[in-house]
Amino acid sequence: MNRRLYGALVGALTVLLGAGAALTTSGTASARTATRAATAGPKVTLTARGDSLTDSSPFSSVSVARACPAGYQDNLAVYLVVPDGRESALAANLTDGAPYSGDAVTTRPPAQSGPGVLVRSIASAFQTVHVPVADGVYPIHVVCGNADHADFPDRPSATGFVRITGSTFAVDDLPAPVETTLRLSGDPAGHVQAGSPFTLTAHVGPKASGTVRFTTDNTTPIGDPVPVVDGIARVTAPANATAAVRRYVATFVPSDPIGYAQDVAVFSYSFTSAPGIQVTDADGDPLGGTPRLVPGRHIEVSAQGFLPAAQEQVDLRVSGALALFPAVTTDTAGSVSGYDLQVPWLIADGTHTLTLQGRTSHLSVTFTFTTKWRS
Repeated sequence: MNRRLYGALVGALTVLLGAGAALTTSGTASARTATRAATAGPKVTLTARGDSLTDSSPFSSVSVARACPAGYQDNLAVYLVVPDGRESALAANLTDGAPYSGDAVTTRPPAQSGPGVLVRSIASAFQTVHVPVADGVYPIHVVCGNADHADFPDRPSATGFVRITGSTFAVDDLPAPVETTLRLSGDPAGHVQAGSPFTLTAHVGPKASGTVRFTTDNTTPIGDPVPVVDGIARVTAPANATAAVRRYVATFVPSDPIGYAQDVAVFSYSFTSAPGIQVTDADGDPLGGTPRLVPGRHIEVSAQGFLPAAQEQVDLRVSGALALFPAVTTDTAGSVSGYDLQVPWLIADGTHTLTLQGRTSHLSVTFTFTTKWRS
């Protein structure tokens, strides 16, 4: 099962599209000779309810010879992979036999859709993604799911196959394809300042040929699919003008979808504001320049440029002073707002620097002030 992140972008009844491909009969012969090692995926057993493409629920039973991983044992979904590299749902939110925690999992899709459960024909699956039916061998993805898609974004899946001939189909008992792994990263590493360009890089293993499709939140394509060269596909992504965390999705579509399985990776990338710090007095008036502050006085500190969405804590310290300040967690924009700081009592007369530093980003912003005890 491909256990890559697929962002909480997939709803059991709402997402009908993804990635994949189909092969003609000539492609099947080469697929049978594809290299298969210990990385081959689990066996998928599909039991056809009939043989017509218009059967409202094509499978009476779906089994995978491996347990769903912890956290993904609530439901199963079944997808047809069409020639242009997308998925179309044949069944979603299947719970018969759940929780799917045994050494093998089996579910029995209903003959018709019901409350909270979707089933549909292979013909409808093609129609939904506006792809004409053509003869050939098509991958079938069985995906383990959690009822809470937002907090469980992984997408463990396994692959079986059907063969379509004219207006009929049959289960094709091909060996399980070699599992692939897809890792997505950003450059600059970790985060980038909002408004600046950045690059997304997908690393595919093993080095199977194919393409990688990059999207923003699995909805907006980033350019055209990129060919994989020496296990790598790379794209320059549009700059994001707002400080936030955004999710990017990469889908590897193998040239030989019978010999190699697809994989999907989700990458959360942080966009930060320009670094800055603002300090005001207790009345909210800005303190500019290098103000003189009396020990014991309260000031309010705000700063930005850190990692957003509570990804890091920010430490505060004052040079030349004996004082400890509690760390603060950033907000959704990567900011610290209205931090009430008391100028330390144990501080000598002279010039001092207030420093705020992110524990993860290591970004630092500073504010300089002087102190003098009252005469």
